[in-house]
Amino acid sequence: MKKLMAVFVAAVLFQGCGGTGLYPDTDVVEPRNCDLKVATGMQKSGGLLQAGTLEYTGSGDLVQVYREYVAAMRAQGWIGAADEIAGQKATGTLRKDNRTCSLEFTSASGQVKISLKVSQTK
Repeated sequence: MKKLMAVFVAAVLFQGCGGTGLYPDTDVVEPRNCDLKVATGMQKSGGLLQAGTLEYTGSGDLVQVYREYVAAMRAQGWIGAADEIAGQKATGTLRKDNRTCSLEFTSASGQVKISLKVSQTK
């Protein structure tokens, strides 16, 4: 019974957004268990997202969601350049080849809003 309870507690703790699948025809991870709300300025080429903004919403602990997402992006070859987590906001920058992905995660009442902006590195 204790093992079953531990498994249940672990499942509850790891719910929320995190990275799993890729945005269609790109190398950008979609946050797990989050809903895509807006995709603007999408420019894709050769299986890569060259430019565009993706906005998602979901639920979970902001820090956990952010860290899981960054780890999933790193697994796709993105390199962390900088990040900052303060209060109800987490921001970061990832780089890959000639592209930059700017991350902004905000949280209010357990709801997480995620904005991912991919652009060409200048």
